[in-house]
Amino acid sequence: MEIFKVQDLTYCYPKSEKPALKNINISINEGEFILLIGKSGSGKSTFGRLFNSIVPQFYGGTIKGHVEGTEEVGMVFQDPEKQLVMDKVEREIAFGLENMGMDNKLMKKRVAEVLSFLNMWEMKDKKTYELSGGQKQKTAIASVIAVGNRFLVLDEPTSQLDPVSGDEILHILKRLNEELGYTILLIEQRIDRCFHLADRILLMENRQLIFDGSAENFEIWNKDKEISLLPSVPQLFLELNSSPYIPLTVKEGRRELRRIIGKKSKRTWKPEKIDVNDKSEVINIKKMNYIYENGTHAIKDLSLSIFKGEILGIAGENGGGKSTLLKNISGILKPTSGKIFVEGEIGFLSQDPNDYLFNDTVYEELKYTLDNKNIKDCSRIEKTLEELELYEYRDKNPRDLSSGERQRVALASILVMEPEILLLDEPTRGLDIYLKRSLGEILINLKKKGKTIILVTHDIEFLSKISDRICLIFDGTGVQIGTKYEILTSGIHYSTQINKLFTGYVDNILTVEDGINAMNLFKEEGAV
Repeated sequence: MEIFKVQDLTYCYPKSEKPALKNINISINEGEFILLIGKSGSGKSTFGRLFNSIVPQFYGGTIKGHVEGTEEVGMVFQDPEKQLVMDKVEREIAFGLENMGMDNKLMKKRVAEVLSFLNMWEMKDKKTYELSGGQKQKTAIASVIAVGNRFLVLDEPTSQLDPVSGDEILHILKRLNEELGYTILLIEQRIDRCFHLADRILLMENRQLIFDGSAENFEIWNKDKEISLLPSVPQLFLELNSSPYIPLTVKEGRRELRRIIGKKSKRTWKPEKIDVNDKSEVINIKKMNYIYENGTHAIKDLSLSIFKGEILGIAGENGGGKSTLLKNISGILKPTSGKIFVEGEIGFLSQDPNDYLFNDTVYEELKYTLDNKNIKDCSRIEKTLEELELYEYRDKNPRDLSSGERQRVALASILVMEPEILLLDEPTRGLDIYLKRSLGEILINLKKKGKTIILVTHDIEFLSKISDRICLIFDGTGVQIGTKYEILTSGIHYSTQINKLFTGYVDNILTVEDGINAMNLFKEEGAV
């Protein structure tokens, strides 16, 4: 049954002649699970805002065409900060129900059900302003689910969640869809873990819908594109060109891999050796502890050495102390006990890009950084804007840009000063596959110039491509540090989809490139 219909819709934000959406025609049926993908700034978030009339009723602007719907829509925004209004988690979840005038007993039951459904009981009494970015995202999702709208629009809900929490949210959405008949429109950049859940894939480009169809048809459509938009598992089999069909999931992929490899014994592929032992130490942390004023023991007896010219990835659970560690290294916070030694100028990009944006144009944001550092070479601005594909926005107000574009502007404001040590907290948040690839190339080039990069992220696929070493932090404690192959091939959740595919068949496989190189080598040896 059709619940929404969009006809010939074109929309422009106020004071903009360039359409944010152009010639949109689409019908949405009850119970569909729809995945919307596309480049940063392509119009995905604006499209999602159509269904609860935020566009144009809140944002204003001009709209042509028609939107007709029969369902109330709940929306989880890309930036949870904009969605949280109460001071405690439990009150935040109840806030929408209070505004609906729900009976007190029923309200308590609904809140309790959502807390259980999302495994959030330990968070219910926490202050919302004390939560980590991922915990805020989870709270925003809970508050929307509690209201009970049966059509949910979620704008990158897993972007700030660790792999365990991210998988948990996706499993919940799957249950809402399959068991309760909810209609789901999921906007995501990290599609490896959700592509197979979708009944329907939508792709936006230049503010238009250019693909609308099944996942299987999207595989065929994407086959000859210069940059693949497919998840890693189907992309691997597509490039191997050795399967009659293209698997979507790890389970399907392992079945197909078993057919190709046969019952031969497990093999080991030796990737290029990663060695940082000969590099000089630029950061040394000895038995560091950090305790917040509210008594939270965020970092516990952490010792860590970081070397010149390496990319160190830091991963772990939400609220585990990763951002606190970066703030201590940068000097924003001072350790409660222990010592930190740092050699070299630091550039620090925090989780929230809005902390960096207060000038009237993108150009002025970067110029402000140079002025503060007394750097006269303004050619750095043009160079950095071009590297991050921001040049066309140089004269725009950064607050008028999309979330992904603001993230790049904040990153540019740090990169422009060319620091010796770069600290990045969730830099891939809101970035599409093209921009992630570009960012990865920038970071690798900085590494080649001798820069040291410390990267906190939940994007394990990104870490597997660019990091030299990885440190896992849980509950403020460093539980393991080693090369990316040592860390990501020995875990369960903290692993790539390709590693999960090859586990038990071939050791030391992390990326699509690793998989292709290993399989081609085995073919040459006659082993497959």
